[in-house]
Amino acid sequence: MQIWHYLKNSVIKKIINNIQRISIGRKIFFSFLLVFLMIMLSINILILNYQKNSLREQIDNNISIILENLSKDVIDNLIFFDPLAIDEKISLSINNPGMEYIMIVDKNGRIVGHNDKSQMGKYITLDYTKWQRTDKDRILHINLPVVSGDSYFGILRAGISENKVDVYIEESTKNLKNYIYILSSFSFILTVFLSFMLSKTLIKPLQSLKNKMANIGTDKLELCENPTNILCKDIFKCEKTDCPAYGKERCWLIIDAKENCRRCYNMDCKDCEVYKISCGDEIGYLIETFNEMILKLKNSLQELDKATKEKLRLEKSSAMAEMAMTVAHEIKNPLNAIKASTSYLKANFQGEVLREFLSIIDRETERLNELITSFLSYARPIPLKYEKGNINNALKDVIKLVEREIEEEKKILNIDFDASIPEFYFDQHQLKQAVLNLLVNAIDATKEGETIKIKTEKINGKVKIIIKDSGTGIPMEIMGKIFEPFFTTKTTGSGLGLACVERIIKDHEGKINVKSKVGEGTEFIIELPIKEG
Repeated sequence: MQIWHYLKNSVIKKIINNIQRISIGRKIFFSFLLVFLMIMLSINILILNYQKNSLREQIDNNISIILENLSKDVIDNLIFFDPLAIDEKISLSINNPGMEYIMIVDKNGRIVGHNDKSQMGKYITLDYTKWQRTDKDRILHINLPVVSGDSYFGILRAGISENKVDVYIEESTKNLKNYIYILSSFSFILTVFLSFMLSKTLIKPLQSLKNKMANIGTDKLELCENPTNILCKDIFKCEKTDCPAYGKERCWLIIDAKENCRRCYNMDCKDCEVYKISCGDEIGYLIETFNEMILKLKNSLQELDKATKEKLRLEKSSAMAEMAMTVAHEIKNPLNAIKASTSYLKANFQGEVLREFLSIIDRETERLNELITSFLSYARPIPLKYEKGNINNALKDVIKLVEREIEEEKKILNIDFDASIPEFYFDQHQLKQAVLNLLVNAIDATKEGETIKIKTEKINGKVKIIIKDSGTGIPMEIMGKIFEPFFTTKTTGSGLGLACVERIIKDHEGKINVKSKVGEGTEFIIELPIKEG
């Protein structure tokens, strides 16, 4: 076992080391290809499976309709015993895909119609119940009674071969497969070309930055070129030729220009549109950060030049070492940003075939943002801000938010507020949020015509808030989990709604209980202490 773990770890480390030695350009290139292959494979599988399932469903529906119609059409033929007519109808029905056999049996149990003529005249046990059974050979046997009103005239029994249906579906989707393979091949070639061009485009400024950084070791402190640089006079249409930044690139690196902007416009260069447009993306910000450090280093070296030659030599060597460490530290976080930007570009340069999925990505991104907001809200709760207020008025404000939705969905809202409840101290914003969460859950759990009730009452120095609905109810097996963080029975949502409600109530030194029965509804009871000071 130890040898296996050693070999396993060694192989993994070797693979990781090999990946780390690959250039960023190749990583981008192969990442595009890998994402493309995964997406195309998923799409192809989904399309083929969807087509096969649709075709199978269509065949099953057709067979069901044919057999149902046949069981009705042969009633007269059984009454007047017309085997030729029965045989003709069986012959028309047996040609459907997957059909293995069809037999018609009269009320005496005798086979009077069969696609296999050798079975004619034989007797079987009658079973007037409607059933379906699949045997070990994957033959689906269907039994249908031939009945009119309360009178039974026989049975129709048919067998459908699942193997034949599979073969028919494979043959029917062969052309679709070929079209998908051709389209995938063309898309793959196009993706290879676009990935190569894109990786070259992305890596070019990084390669330039790498060369400039390599020159640092040879005492060549050169600024890295940035093709997106613009002049402030072109952006602002400025004609002040006496400005220190007039007609000069990288005005944010000119000390006099920076001071002039602060003095005249009360603006830092990093907040200026000229700087933002010139940088462009994260790579541009990285280049300009490097250039700023190079300029600062040059200024430092010029100051060091005033010292003795020996001190200059020692200080210069130290500055070079310090600069190298600073650059390495400074580019770490921007590289993470570059990675995120690369992921974004991957999702936007996959060709037209993925355009329909972009809306899904947008929705899912928004949903994740909402989930993250919920997580942060739960993980870092806002301290309570106690204010004296009327609980009934606070609940009325919440009701206004959902009242229109309740009316549109034709549900019934009952309100029963205890006017004797005095004003007391509570966090109105957070308590409103808690009640809103419960009301939204009640709306989701109820249907048209069902009732949602909100009631307040004062009992023994406490205020009770009761929110009750006549909806679907909560199953007993999950009742103990509903206040757990991230637990939800919905397909969407973070599962933090009730957890936040419970936390808010407990922060108020109160408690919340729930009563529910499946099919009868749910009742949440909130108890809050009346704090009058």
